Order: sequence, then C-alpha cells, then structure tokens
Amino acid sequence: MVEPTDLRDERYIGYDELLDQLHRRFPAVPRERIARIIVAENDAITGGLLLVVPVEVATGAIEMLERDSGEVVA
Repeated sequence: MVEPTDLRDERYIGYDELLDQLHRRFPAVPRERIARIIVAENDAITGGLLLVVPVEVATGAIEMLERDSGEVVA
C-alpha cells in the first residue's frame, strides 16, 4: 500500500489554481501561453520529473502491475 503524503504544510499549488491566478493577473496573455509557461518552468525546475502524484495514480499503477504480473496482493 502506498501511503499518501500530506501536502498541506508543503509549498505546492494546484495547476488549475496557478493557471487561474496568473490569467487574472495577466489577462491580456492567452491561457494557452500561460499553460505553456507553467509547463516550461516546471520542467526547468524539476528536470521534467514528476515529483508528486495523487495516491489514486499509485493505486492504479499497482493494480495494473499486479494484473500484468499475475500477482495479486491483498
């Protein structure tokens, strides 16, 4: 079982929330351009690594791997 990390005390912001904030601050810039900038900045900072995923992603990955390997762990 994958244990979720409590991100309340971490410095994270949701993608949609950031996109909305930046679009409100820079309304003349198209949302698509802001979205591309967010992705580019994330890639520059993280090297394109996916550092945080929802627990459901981990659970789904485990289920798929169990199916693929024929292993079922209760």
